[in-house]
Amino acid sequence: MKRLLLPLLALVLCQPAAAATTRLDRHGTVVLDGRKVFPIALAKGPPGDGFAEVAAAGVNVLKVGPAGGWTADDLARTIAENRAAASHGLSTWVNLSAFAQVRPGGSRESLLRHVVGTLGADPSASAIALWKGADEPWRFRMRPASLRYGYCLATGRHRAWCAGRAPVDTGRLWVTVQAPRAGVWSLAPYSEVTDVHGVNSYPIAIGDADPDLGEPGSWTNVLGLATPRRAVWTTLGICWTWSYDAAGNVQLPTREQQRFMIYDAILNGARALAFYGGQNPKCWGQLDAAGGWNWAYWGRVLEPLVREISAASPLAPALRNPGTTRELPTSDRSVRAISRRGRNGELWVIAVRGGGEGSVDATIGGLPAAPSADVYAEDRSVSVAGGALADSFGRWAVHVYRLTAPTARSS
Repeated sequence: MKRLLLPLLALVLCQPAAAATTRLDRHGTVVLDGRKVFPIALAKGPPGDGFAEVAAAGVNVLKVGPAGGWTADDLARTIAENRAAASHGLSTWVNLSAFAQVRPGGSRESLLRHVVGTLGADPSASAIALWKGADEPWRFRMRPASLRYGYCLATGRHRAWCAGRAPVDTGRLWVTVQAPRAGVWSLAPYSEVTDVHGVNSYPIAIGDADPDLGEPGSWTNVLGLATPRRAVWTTLGICWTWSYDAAGNVQLPTREQQRFMIYDAILNGARALAFYGGQNPKCWGQLDAAGGWNWAYWGRVLEPLVREISAASPLAPALRNPGTTRELPTSDRSVRAISRRGRNGELWVIAVRGGGEGSVDATIGGLPAAPSADVYAEDRSVSVAGGALADSFGRWAVHVYRLTAPTARSS
């Protein structure tokens, strides 16, 4: 540990030429090395030999680094993960939460400088896209003022908060993720000490036969209202503390449940999605231990959903274009719908039904002239007439429509 604290690289304050850079555009979209992206993160992902598989499906960000500590072994392991990520075209989200409340001077600041300097000096710095700040600070009663110095030191923003000291990095975004608690006015002060403001929301719990799948979307909206440019990151669950019991029973989100939560979060403004808990052995099946990750859940549920929203998907341009979002009128109050522009004049419509028993037939209006709309990932289409389409929505249903007529233009 003493060797780690030696300031060998503590004065590495500028980024090497190969380092990645991230910023936000005016609509809160993440811009990586000049390209708008929709981050799809695993927190945490599989061991390094599994990076190729998740990257091929469309995951583009992996959380790396320890929750605390940062020993020499932690640093070496993170560099190895960054190198593996870089080799597969993945970006990383490095956990610096242990330094969120760092104070000027002292060993914690020296350690932060050493960690960031060492990571940045390695060629794998090209993979580092984001830093992770405090974990659920409102819940753990961390005052926003206590996070100012760490935020300034790691990003160079609000230089008056840096106490006259040079920042360790100036080219990457800082992400702070909250618990699904409090409200807009309580959470808004934290937007001053982060670039991207997120929420962890995991409504699926063992023994709960009727979870509220609308919770992640509702909290995404709350964080959006509390955050300038609605730069919101939504973390959905694979496995967490309430996913299993002492008897070995496990309850994870089904494909239908996870799909609803993904699209409902996007409809409510998520600019990035993360999936937490694949690394938790409490939820592994018999064959998962050999792979060191929840590959059974990946193959059964998550992989096909990631492919639907990946950068290679037809939907991707619309996900990166939240500035074109329009709320659309619907004939049923339980159904919400938005539209976004994609590429080549495409108009995408995301519609969800949150709650309510049985099924309803609903009309979605405000659409351009088009003969029909393809229903994404459902291998069917619906007719469009008079600027509206009609479809059936079950409880927690999601339908995503693509209108590709040459005249596809929102009115």
